[in-house]
Parts: sequence; structure tokens; C-alpha cells
Amino acid sequence: MSEESITQARYERIGRFIYAFQRHADPERLRAAAATAELAPDLAERAASLVRRYDEALEALQRNSPQAMPDSVEDDQLNAILADAEAFVRESGWTQEDGPGQ
Repeated sequence: MSEESITQARYERIGRFIYAFQRHADPERLRAAAATAELAPDLAERAASLVRRYDEALEALQRNSPQAMPDSVEDDQLNAILADAEAFVRESGWTQEDGPGQ
């Protein structure tokens, strides 16, 4: 596989992860809600952890060399973050429009 096609695949994978996460919750709104009194303490902790894991995975996806691309972040790890985002939204009542339980 050429470096160009690896780079394209890398950007597509990053894009799919960002899009899938943001279907559940905007990471910037989660980050802000976790830092303020907008969420109950247990939900704020979950939101902060979720955003931290999102940031770490995104950083790892972006910084790895094309040669390491396919295995730089395991699909299982990305899927676990997405499943946790979905569970957080479901359990907290978070909505894209209004934030937590609106």
C-alpha cells in the first residue's frame, strides 16, 4: 500500500471516529459541562473521563506514522469509547441541543 493511500485511510479513520463520537455528544460541550456545575459530580467525572479518552485516542490516531497506522489505535479501543459515549448519553439524559437531562 502506498504512503498516499495509507495517509488517506488514516484521515478517513480519524474522520469516522470523530463523526461517530459527535453523533452522541459534542466533546467541547462535554468538556465544558464537566468543568462546571452543569453536571452532577458522578456524571461530571464520567464526562471528563470520556473526553480524556476521546482526546487520547484522537491524539494517538493523529501522531502515529503512516507505517504504524493500521494498529496505532485498536478498533476495539475506539469502539469501547463510542459505546461508553452512547451509554453516557442514554444514562445521563444528555442531548445534543440542551446538554444533560434537558
